[in-house]
Amino acid sequence: MRRESQMRTHTTFSRGAVAVSAAAALTLTACGGNGDTGDGEAAADGGTVSAYNCEPQFLVPGNSTEVCGSWVLENLFTGLTQVDYDTMEAGPGVAESWETDDNVTWTFELGEDWTFHNGEPITAQTFVDTFNWVVDPDNAQQNESFHNKFVGYDEVAAGDAEEMEGVRALDDHTLELELTEPFSPLPMMLSYTGFYPLPEEAYEDIDAFEQAPIGNGRYQMDGEWVHDEEIAVERFEDWAGEDPGLPQRIEWKIYADIDTAYMDVQAGNLDIMDTVPPHLRPNMEADFGDNQHTFDTSSFTYMGFPLYQEEFQDPDVRHALSMAIDRQEIIDTIHNGAFTPASNIIPPMLPEAREDACEYCDFDPEAAADLYEEADGPTDVTVYFNSGAGHEEWVEAITNQWQQHLGVENVSFESLDFAQYLDLHDNEEVTGPYRLGWVLSYPSPQYAMEPIYTTGVSSNYARYSNEEFDDLIDQANGALEEDEAAELYQQAEDILLEDMPVMPLWFQNFGVVHSENIDGDSVLMDPRTFLRVEQLVVTED
Repeated sequence: MRRESQMRTHTTFSRGAVAVSAAAALTLTACGGNGDTGDGEAAADGGTVSAYNCEPQFLVPGNSTEVCGSWVLENLFTGLTQVDYDTMEAGPGVAESWETDDNVTWTFELGEDWTFHNGEPITAQTFVDTFNWVVDPDNAQQNESFHNKFVGYDEVAAGDAEEMEGVRALDDHTLELELTEPFSPLPMMLSYTGFYPLPEEAYEDIDAFEQAPIGNGRYQMDGEWVHDEEIAVERFEDWAGEDPGLPQRIEWKIYADIDTAYMDVQAGNLDIMDTVPPHLRPNMEADFGDNQHTFDTSSFTYMGFPLYQEEFQDPDVRHALSMAIDRQEIIDTIHNGAFTPASNIIPPMLPEAREDACEYCDFDPEAAADLYEEADGPTDVTVYFNSGAGHEEWVEAITNQWQQHLGVENVSFESLDFAQYLDLHDNEEVTGPYRLGWVLSYPSPQYAMEPIYTTGVSSNYARYSNEEFDDLIDQANGALEEDEAAELYQQAEDILLEDMPVMPLWFQNFGVVHSENIDGDSVLMDPRTFLRVEQLVVTED
């Protein structure tokens, strides 16, 4: 968000600012086919799009933390804010404007024409009720911790209060949010799934509600969620925003096998899929010609170190292990080019990102060997990763390079299903380097670092702690000027890359393929790996 003065933040947006030009964004983020779809013209009513999806875990905003469900929910709901992916800034959603003097107390002015799909008006109290319901421990919502910056969160989360003191409706269309500390990314964070508003009907029977969610977004449910088969939605013609969805109807076809989805796009039985697996990436151009695209995303893979283990407490051991990895070779030979080597923590598409921020991410086996020997790095290493996700081959390739270039003699592997894998981390039972990943829920350098590297947070599985890093994150979060915040986040990243509690490996590039029914110039994927299905142009002969 733009800051107009040192002492006061007051942002007002026109709704048109949120609409992203698909063609313009493609110029910045995609490569591949040029999207030429021949002589087809846009369908007069917007047409119908069938899109690949996997089976969502949940379809309640407060409980959805994975892409398959959140992608659907983003089209069924509109939060206080939305992200303009052309500028990487927060723009208006239900809130038309907001202001703050100190990044602690924020006032949001809501539009007066917003309703849920059942006609229920949306007011400031709607958000008060929703936020409190999500945090209420009786409701066991996975996104409750996103609300932990509001005054009174701790009391509600502990079951000692029913409402957060810092979430207040001043009148029907004015919402005031008071935070426990300055937090400049708040408008961006409020675009996240976990902050979408809920209608009264949701509280009556949340399980029944989940089968056909009533939202306030560009699209409304057409029937119920047909598990493992389909989720169908129709454009909501009374949506209060000014950039409505383009397709008249979206049908998410749920596949258990991703290769089958790929073949269905080839056969014309499916319009678009957004997750071409690496083993099919070399075939995209031959199979689809101009109807294929590749997008950079924030999906980040790293290998972390359990800093509670003595043999990994010397930063030079961690530096050497990182420098002994030829990331590009692994990407080319195993991943078929589906990744970009990571030389930073802040994803490359964010304005705050810098090329080659990581000194120890360059492949330098000779320097790595000298450093590892001087630091007395371990000769026996156990490497950990979650099973069933295709990590075996590349993890083994990394350890082969360690054995080739360093004094590593014996390597063993521990592979567990994801739930058991996280339990091992929670109990501090990991004894060697481990594979994990991260993707932005909203495009901010704060979210790229604070939730996984600051002292004491639950996802900090390395158990990393650096007071200077924590302080820089706090300063950046509280900064009143964008340039000041950016510089502080970069300084925090520099510390992180020097201390190297995790080795950056790569950012994933997503392959998208589509049928002749889709205008390729309208195909866009945002940094979170969400295909912008609401912007697709359906063509007809």
